Amino acid sequence: MRSSFKQIKSIYIYHSIIWVILILSKLSMDYSVFGSILLGLNFKMFLVFFILFYLNYGLFLPFLIKQKPKTIIIITISFVVIYVSLMIALLPPLPKYPPFPPGDFPGPGRMMRFDRGLNFHDIFFKIGIFSLVFSTMLFFVDKWMQNGKMIRELEFERQSSELKILREQINPHFFFNALNSIYSLSITQSKDTPRVILILSDIMRYVINTKNRQKNNLNDEISNIKKYVEIQSIRFKVFNNIYCEFYGHFEAYEIEPLLLLTFVENAFKHADLRKGPLDIKAYLENGLLDFSIRNFYEKKKTETPDDNKLGIKNTTMKLDLLYPDQYQLDIDDNGSEYKINLKLQLNS
Repeated sequence: MRSSFKQIKSIYIYHSIIWVILILSKLSMDYSVFGSILLGLNFKMFLVFFILFYLNYGLFLPFLIKQKPKTIIIITISFVVIYVSLMIALLPPLPKYPPFPPGDFPGPGRMMRFDRGLNFHDIFFKIGIFSLVFSTMLFFVDKWMQNGKMIRELEFERQSSELKILREQINPHFFFNALNSIYSLSITQSKDTPRVILILSDIMRYVINTKNRQKNNLNDEISNIKKYVEIQSIRFKVFNNIYCEFYGHFEAYEIEPLLLLTFVENAFKHADLRKGPLDIKAYLENGLLDFSIRNFYEKKKTETPDDNKLGIKNTTMKLDLLYPDQYQLDIDDNGSEYKINLKLQLNS
């Protein structure tokens, strides 16, 4: 309801501006040509113009576009034939004498008189044709603008729904991997298990709190990633080959929540730290985030190319929806080493 009222108000203001421009242009033209604004004549002319304009704009055209194509053609042709026939039938006879009596004919220093008003033919046809053509053009321009706005709103709703689905899919994916980490530590009865549970509770709280946010502070996202890396470092401390570098004023920028964490999760899930180190780097300069991860892995014989790729696929779709033409994602997989590099332009 509020949207419809706003749309009607917008059209009302838009049409008012057009009418003011038309009236002022006509009065200005009359004054420059005839030395007078011809107030009485212009009042009658614009009154007729206004009535015919909105009869066509508000009644006839809305009725016409609701009909079937065949009916529209029949009505349009019938209207044109009737209108032209009436115009010819009511055409006033040609004058036998000069159109201006000698006393009225303009001469040096004299102006043409316009005090005779408008005849029926002028009102119904000359003004009528202009008002019908102009109102029809404006009607379809308005419809085109309304349809364009509707298409943009539908596209926005589609993207919002799609983004919501992607966010909902990421949360279970994260919690599942988090439980795996606790399970691995509990099997070995690690003394670090309580600390890992405490850190995981902070991460889960963060994930839940940012679930429905449009954007989150980048510094908070980096802090959350550090916590996740800390858990994995405890889990794989025997290898001691997890390296992280974070550089930049992260607090000055915002990012889609949990966007980067998906890449980190994926790296730890598939990394084989016996084969080589896992490197995570994030550099931020002038709003350009350069985020990269490199890890080694052992490809399983039973693993298909699409196994466990839901997180990366969803993240790529989110980048397409939220950062079109603002990012570059490169993924390099040579069968034993996996590298991703994301360059993302952020807004402060």
